[in-house]
Amino acid sequence: MAATKKAAKVGKTKAVNAGTGKAAAAARKAIFVEVYITNGGNATQAAIVAGYSKKTARSQGQRLLTNVAIKAEIATRAQQTAKKYQLTTDLVVKSIVQELTFDPAKLYQAGGQLKEITELDEDTRMALASVEFEQLGSQDAPVFVRKFKWAQRQGAREQAMKHLGMFEKDNEQKPPTIILMEQISANPASRIKLGK
Repeated sequence: MAATKKAAKVGKTKAVNAGTGKAAAAARKAIFVEVYITNGGNATQAAIVAGYSKKTARSQGQRLLTNVAIKAEIATRAQQTAKKYQLTTDLVVKSIVQELTFDPAKLYQAGGQLKEITELDEDTRMALASVEFEQLGSQDAPVFVRKFKWAQRQGAREQAMKHLGMFEKDNEQKPPTIILMEQISANPASRIKLGK
């Protein structure tokens, strides 16, 4: 009987917890990469979708981004996507400029009527976020309404500033209090007298 127990014990393999084996870890990493790429680079959300707990997702996401294989896969996929869709820095900057320099007057003819979409130049069309066409009134006396919505300049402005490195320059500037203290130190006559 002891021999039978011993034989049964030898034949057993150690049980692996569900989701913790090498295959499960590889699957989680693959899901993380896929979700990270598609969600615009949110590591925490990608970790949650990959099966990590919400409590640890932020730290797990940051840890996964330091993994050499994951970093390489994300970089390779980004290059493949850019090549496939002919996405270049010039194209991105061009779209920012189109939004930033959009002039609503280009939507109208000289007489004040709205132009047809086919009459608009490429830069104007690319700056439009949406065009709505609506028919109001009765069929006998229809009123046609066209609504144009264009991209917000604020977003384009911030993207252009990032591209030009303007935020980095802002970060290098001294805080106003330091500048004020330096000016007071350099010019004693400008000091404010406190008390009597």
